[in-house]
Amino acid sequence: MKDLLSIRLKDLGIIRASGADLRPFLQGQLSGDIGHLSPTAAQISSYNSPKGRMLAVLTLIDAGDGSILIELPADLVETTLKRLKMFVLRAKAGLEDVSGTHGSIGLIGSASAAALDQAGLPCPANPMDSAATAGGIIVLRRHGETPRFSITAPLERLAIVDARLSALATRGSFDDWRRSEIRAGLPVVHAATREHFVPQMANLDLFGGISFDKGCYTGQEIVARLHYLGQLKRRLYVCRITGSEVPAAGSEIRTAGRDAVAGEIVDAVRDGDEGALATAVLQIEAANAGALRTPSGERVEILSAPADSATEA
Repeated sequence: MKDLLSIRLKDLGIIRASGADLRPFLQGQLSGDIGHLSPTAAQISSYNSPKGRMLAVLTLIDAGDGSILIELPADLVETTLKRLKMFVLRAKAGLEDVSGTHGSIGLIGSASAAALDQAGLPCPANPMDSAATAGGIIVLRRHGETPRFSITAPLERLAIVDARLSALATRGSFDDWRRSEIRAGLPVVHAATREHFVPQMANLDLFGGISFDKGCYTGQEIVARLHYLGQLKRRLYVCRITGSEVPAAGSEIRTAGRDAVAGEIVDAVRDGDEGALATAVLQIEAANAGALRTPSGERVEILSAPADSATEA
């Protein structure tokens, strides 16, 4: 099929969470409301420090068997798992890294729905809708203007799905997946940016990743204060960076005139021969003024902004 990429998402890891106290435990740790998580509705959430700074952005998937699959960058699995286990205490909740036994495939393109149908898989209609087969294969509709799906399953079942899809789609790379995440304006935390952003700065509230009425969780006081006092000064923007540079996560962005720090890169990936596509957390005032650059002088052009960025101070 034309306009269809199939991508093995090997740079993503998976933690399986289970146990009788699983949901109350996660409710007290993560920014999202676990009460809204179901086998047909996945969720984006954040895991924060006590100071309200994000340690990881997580995708939570209800596996339908009482367990929850937590998707995050593979290089953050070990540190996130270790920290979560510190707070289990007497709760009946188990956490394990299942990245060696489970995996995911990404599907991007207008022909995605037809490909899922030909592969005998369900096709959820709306972003963050999920559906599972009797064999434990979970299909999740992802955010984005271009249709995007992830298919998560035990590796032996995933290999069968991969073979079916490879006959229908062009094989893409993980950079293709990153570009699609950036275009959708989705936040991510890398090792270099752990504890850099309060969730709202990365627009997590715009993706339903923060509950302001569920009660206490780690970092909740800071997150709630920023929300209710209206003190948000920074937001996440989708940008294009001209030239040969692909800045690393955490790299500064500066104003072209005053040479003052205006924000930093969340994620960036090469996009064609003339630049990079990036997400960046920027001061709203500086973003509205424009004339931004990297420290080496590459021009930073804002491609899309959150709807509230024109009015917030």
